[in-house]
Amino acid sequence: MKTYGVDSKIGLITSTIMGSTETTIYTIAVYSSVVKVKKTRFVLCAALLGDLIGMLISVGIWRILS
Repeated sequence: MKTYGVDSKIGLITSTIMGSTETTIYTIAVYSSVVKVKKTRFVLCAALLGDLIGMLISVGIWRILS
């Protein structure tokens, strides 16, 4: 943010990615404790895959919008 600024394309993409991926660990902790899942390996894989897809979509949306 210091180098490129908050209103730059990189700053907007970074903010969108951070907003969509910050709940990964929270989601794993809450949902696996509610459902009583002991092995969170598959939950972690699904969450990280969702993060990756979210990052790619974020970059695509900001390329379209700007």
